[in-house]
Amino acid sequence: MKTLYIAEKPDIGRTLAAYLWKDDCKKETGYIRNGDTAVTWAIGHILMQGTPEMYGEEYKVWSNYPIIPQRWITKPAANTAKQFDIVTKLLKDADVVIHAGDPDREGQLLIDEILDYCNFKGEVRRLLVNAKDDESLKRAFADIRDNSEFEGLYHAGLARTRADWLIGMNLSRVYTVNARKYGYTTVFRIGRVKIPTLALVVQREKEIQQFKSRKFYELTGTFEKDGISFTAKYTPSATISTDGEGRVLDKKLLQAVKLKIDHTDDVVVSDVEKKTVTQQPPLPFSLDTLQIEANKVYGLSPKDTLDTVQSLYEKKFVSYPRSDCNYIPASQHGDADKIIAMLAAGNALVSMTDAADPGISGKAFDDAKITAHHAIIPTGEKPANLTENEQNIFDMIAKRYLVQFYKPFVFEKTSFKFSVGDEIFVGSGREILELGFRAVEKEDQDAKEPVLSVPTLSVGDAIGKQGTSITEKKTTPPKRFTEGTLIAAMTNIWRFVAADNPNREKLKETKGIGTPATRDTIIAELLATENKGKPIEVCLTKKKKELIPTDFGIKLIENVAPSLTLPDATAEMEYALLTLPDATAEMEYALSEIASGKKTMSAYIDEIIDVVNDNIRFAETREFPFVKLEDTVTCPICGKGTLLKKFSPKLQKHFYICSDEACVLPEDGRKMFYEDDKGKPVIEHCPSCRTVLRRLNGKNGPFWLCAKCSKTYNDKHGHPGLKK
Repeated sequence: MKTLYIAEKPDIGRTLAAYLWKDDCKKETGYIRNGDTAVTWAIGHILMQGTPEMYGEEYKVWSNYPIIPQRWITKPAANTAKQFDIVTKLLKDADVVIHAGDPDREGQLLIDEILDYCNFKGEVRRLLVNAKDDESLKRAFADIRDNSEFEGLYHAGLARTRADWLIGMNLSRVYTVNARKYGYTTVFRIGRVKIPTLALVVQREKEIQQFKSRKFYELTGTFEKDGISFTAKYTPSATISTDGEGRVLDKKLLQAVKLKIDHTDDVVVSDVEKKTVTQQPPLPFSLDTLQIEANKVYGLSPKDTLDTVQSLYEKKFVSYPRSDCNYIPASQHGDADKIIAMLAAGNALVSMTDAADPGISGKAFDDAKITAHHAIIPTGEKPANLTENEQNIFDMIAKRYLVQFYKPFVFEKTSFKFSVGDEIFVGSGREILELGFRAVEKEDQDAKEPVLSVPTLSVGDAIGKQGTSITEKKTTPPKRFTEGTLIAAMTNIWRFVAADNPNREKLKETKGIGTPATRDTIIAELLATENKGKPIEVCLTKKKKELIPTDFGIKLIENVAPSLTLPDATAEMEYALLTLPDATAEMEYALSEIASGKKTMSAYIDEIIDVVNDNIRFAETREFPFVKLEDTVTCPICGKGTLLKKFSPKLQKHFYICSDEACVLPEDGRKMFYEDDKGKPVIEHCPSCRTVLRRLNGKNGPFWLCAKCSKTYNDKHGHPGLKK
């Protein structure tokens, strides 16, 4: 019986071969063999969805839509065709296939689609590789399963691929074609995840721009008992006017209360509540939580974090990185001694390992919450020769693993109310009973949550009053997204759905929009300035860590159907996805239902087709207010194209360029760029020869040059200093 292992990537294939045979094998081009067993690999998605023209020559023209395949076409990717031929040849000779794709939806799809394409009829088994160290591989080989157990996961991956194709291919066409009727020339790149992600940033920016700061005031009292001073805050009575958040906006109202209280010594405890609070250590990292934390602590982009943890995985130092899970199989608790001992042999984490107790089995070890993969954890292999980023990320992963072997943080919280005359003050304090895992980063935590000591309080106790003060504060706008907080928003999309929406709780069950492995790519595409070497309209820019939508990004969201953008679509929206509250997150929920066998792929694709058709109707009846025809400026050089407004993230400013890619200055063959002045291109001519002047930057600042007669002119406020 001939057995063929198919891994997702070459490095995993080589790892499997080394585990199976050490050096007792024959390395061939594209595979490794030992007797009747061979190990080969794909190179990512070795098959790709067919292009529109493969479904008919008429689809070469963008105005021909929709494209709804009756029979889906896949084809080998051109850049991996050689490896695909090797896999195909090996499959023809195999009796049993061991599917060794990555342990997630995409990994399942990647190998299964090869088997389907090649019409393989033999036995197929599933090997789930969560880490590359020998102990993890031993565990994986001991748990090889029948691949049919993962059929739902394959169908979910296939449904995701086809949904993205239907939405991307069709809606990019329909919005682009219909916007061009109104003078727009840029391609509208519509993506199932890209558009709602951009919508989050656009909506946040509008909230910031519309925000009006307001002053509000707080009254605080300082009290004393048993020689201990502590504070409590005034709670406005029903007679005090407040805003919707319970804040006092009129200082005079508090001044009157303060005056009354300052002349009152009658302070009595009216209510006391004590409770013991137990906080468990934070769970180990999934990819998204690691990306969020690395962005916050080190300023790393989600892509940088993924690339770094992928490198650590390939070096066998950490487990599978593209994980959406924060839990560890209970069976791996036995690895704790080995991993902690390895970490203790280093330098940075010695103090943490000394206090870690391998006998503790916390909430992270929970088989019921394990998906196809588990949280990102150290493997037990001692790291060496790490880059700065690798060391930082490894230490983050290791620390989060180590705290699973610490006791919980336990404190007693005391909440109290005082009656000061007929007014009420409230406050709280806490006493730490067990520092537990908080001992690891105690100083940082104390800065965030200072200990508030209070004396022993009982109802009816008389309290001494030392004084009161009024503090002026200001309401602040919501913060702009960073790459880290945007990842968090994509992961927890339910937070952006109205609290009274009946589907909000259901959306908590999803892993958000996109996947841990694709969210960084989505954000990168929104920040991109070019696609396949050609300039494109930029949707987002980054200022320090903050993400800011461009004018184009804002207008794009304003002019596509709400079902593509809003996390809380209501019945009032004509083009909402059926009755679903959040198109994209609900799509992800549907994919999870396909994976579990609760929903069929065909039913899901029918819903996506409805979305496509709704958006076609929307776009075809939409008046796109992007470019007014009367404002269109004909290129002064070629006289054929029109000047298109672009944005430079590097220079943080707009500019104009001719829509005709072949248009260049005849004098020097260079592309002409025009400055922007209050939304219009600056077109200036040489007074001697009437050639269009070019604005350049010299040693002493900007100046204007005529490419034909080589005359130069000083720059004055963005224009050449010409005598009129």
